[in-house]
Amino acid sequence: MTRPQLLPVQLFSLLVIGLSGVTADAAVNAAAMAESVTIHRDEWGVPHIDAPTDAAVAFGMAYAQCEDFFWQVEDSYILSIGRNAEVRGNEGVGSDYLQRVFEITRRAKEDYEQLDADIKAIADAYAAGLNYYLKTHPDVKPRLITQFEPWYLLAYDRFIMMGFMYGKSHAPRPEPLGMDKKTADINPWIDPNNPLSLLSDRHIDQVVGSNQWAIAPSKTASGNAMLFVNPHQPWYGAGQFYEAHVKSDQGLHFSGSCFYGSPFPSMGHNEHLGWCHTVNEPDVADVYRETFDDPTNPLNYKYGDGYRQAATWNDVIRIRTENGIVEQPLRFLKTHHGPVVKQESETSFLTVKFSRVLEGSRVQQGLAMAKASNLEEWIDAVSQLQLPMFNCAYADRDGNIFYLYNGAIPIRDPSFDWTQPVDGSDPRTEWQGLHPVDQLPQVLNPPCGWLQNCNSTPYITADESNPALGDYPRYMVEEFDKDRRRAKVSRKLLREAQNVTYDDWQKLAFDTTLYWPMVNQSVWERDLAEMQSKSPELATEVEPYLSHLLDWNCVVTNDCTRSVLCAAWYATLYGDKYPAETISPEYRLDETQKYTALVKAAKLLEGKYKSWQVAWGDLHRLQRVPYVNSPDGTVPFLRDDQPSLPCVGAPGPMGVAFTVYCTPDLEHLQKRYAVVGASFVATYEFGDRITADSLLQFGVNGNPDSPHYFDQAKLLSERKLKKAWFYEDEVKANTVRSYHPGETELVKAP
Repeated sequence: MTRPQLLPVQLFSLLVIGLSGVTADAAVNAAAMAESVTIHRDEWGVPHIDAPTDAAVAFGMAYAQCEDFFWQVEDSYILSIGRNAEVRGNEGVGSDYLQRVFEITRRAKEDYEQLDADIKAIADAYAAGLNYYLKTHPDVKPRLITQFEPWYLLAYDRFIMMGFMYGKSHAPRPEPLGMDKKTADINPWIDPNNPLSLLSDRHIDQVVGSNQWAIAPSKTASGNAMLFVNPHQPWYGAGQFYEAHVKSDQGLHFSGSCFYGSPFPSMGHNEHLGWCHTVNEPDVADVYRETFDDPTNPLNYKYGDGYRQAATWNDVIRIRTENGIVEQPLRFLKTHHGPVVKQESETSFLTVKFSRVLEGSRVQQGLAMAKASNLEEWIDAVSQLQLPMFNCAYADRDGNIFYLYNGAIPIRDPSFDWTQPVDGSDPRTEWQGLHPVDQLPQVLNPPCGWLQNCNSTPYITADESNPALGDYPRYMVEEFDKDRRRAKVSRKLLREAQNVTYDDWQKLAFDTTLYWPMVNQSVWERDLAEMQSKSPELATEVEPYLSHLLDWNCVVTNDCTRSVLCAAWYATLYGDKYPAETISPEYRLDETQKYTALVKAAKLLEGKYKSWQVAWGDLHRLQRVPYVNSPDGTVPFLRDDQPSLPCVGAPGPMGVAFTVYCTPDLEHLQKRYAVVGASFVATYEFGDRITADSLLQFGVNGNPDSPHYFDQAKLLSERKLKKAWFYEDEVKANTVRSYHPGETELVKAP
């Protein structure tokens, strides 16, 4: 990408700004760095950032993210540095407490000083870019953070990872030491099963999953490998995605997505290869039961044949109230394993230890992955094990497809049950290093020509060459027996796909075949015939609804009424709390009760919508709410009388490729609105020139007045992708405007 030259008036304005003390700290000359960065915006508003160094790219990335959605960037950092309660009051206390339990602020400040020079420069530049945006946009009024610090990037990186991982650690809810009734009344302590939300226990926020597919040259018409990227993150809050394309003169050329607050895209593609992630469940954390029974020193805890001494520290959480900020003092305790999260008795305490979350920098590994030119280099980068979890699906121009069950998984004594608290006094429970990448479950170029992972077991990744369960320690893969319906329908679609064109690949990405009814229709037909002979009254009641479902190809369309009835029946049988793939006990033993549930579901639809035959597209809609921090936060602001678009994406538990989760039936709404699901959708073909198409669920900009606030929602509604321009000639031809950060006048497009 070509960097336009500054016009004299623009250079003068930058010098004035620079003399005003805009720099984030002494390490960065913000005005000079801004001059070196060019941002090209395409017709969808996606930023294509060109800069001489990786650090300057991070500066440009920070500035572009702020232009597009400063509110969310600040919100993610408020959460990460542990100041959420200062903005949200009691609602933010839980996340702030988690942040303090693991000393994220102290450790981030200390570790920032020890970073390698190039990574430190990136942290400096990213903070400088955020601050430069605020200095050049005095009309933007932050809610809390008026000066971003470089160490924030480490705190952000670690807190976001902690959000994914705490609920998978088998640890209880963190509770303050000596929590009295007064403290309990004001502090809503966190739900450990709810990643990346404000840690409430509301079910909408808990739906986090993803689909990822790769297909080999043997299955494609072009003879090129292809990749399907499809994370299912919340559409609101810290877990929503941002899209960008970045290029530096230091070997970085990468396009893809990341969360707001990240200095570079974290998944996508470069000139040679690409990858994506889904959430997995490696055992990367353990709970230890510590015994404090030394009568001579209350801080001593048992270890081996003697004692070790625990450390204590004090901190406060600042909480916004009607009467101003109130400080809640707290005391913390930690052993060599980790911080205490619960006191079980007078002498028994539980501590938690995480692998790699609170050390190192994922930026370093991410850069190495983004700069890799082949599979060997990419695996070398992943072997840093700085990314503690996430499945990886990979494809490249050499025709390789690869799956890795990634994780920074400790080597443990297999004689212990690591899903339960282990004896912290027993030295045998200490970790013995980490399993290297070559010891993790993986699949390379399976003969079937495809692979997938949809938050399921790695042991059924493809039809052939799967990892064998018995070859790995039992503790390594916690979801070893989970084969979700999204994975089952994915395997069916990929197995049947032949001579796949790139257009076919995009259509598969939006496939709405529902696995649950598809595999059960024959059973329903048989049961209906049996009911008609043995339980004619029940058969008469069930028959209109069941016949409606039997006369169906199990594909969701906007005008389909069967899919609404099917989803309502499914929710009655399985519940609506993710992952919702285990039938409720009341319907498990008595087969007839399952069909009574169908009648119940139909009656509920009729009561709410005046008919049990409701078209899917009339009910399931796309509408965006501005400035909310979680999917649940949208509920008071969604309106049936405001514009919306139909969406044929369906809930994942029924088994579907195009996965979207909507709000449940709510008293004040006649429609359901999408809030979680296909949040970044991309397809890549790895030919001599990589072909890439993508979308964000709403658009790249969070400002309701922006033309890019809701422009991509139409694509999602129509199951289409936009072009994701990558090569310099493409970017040039499709640039709408080009500029340097801080400019008041635009540079003419190259």
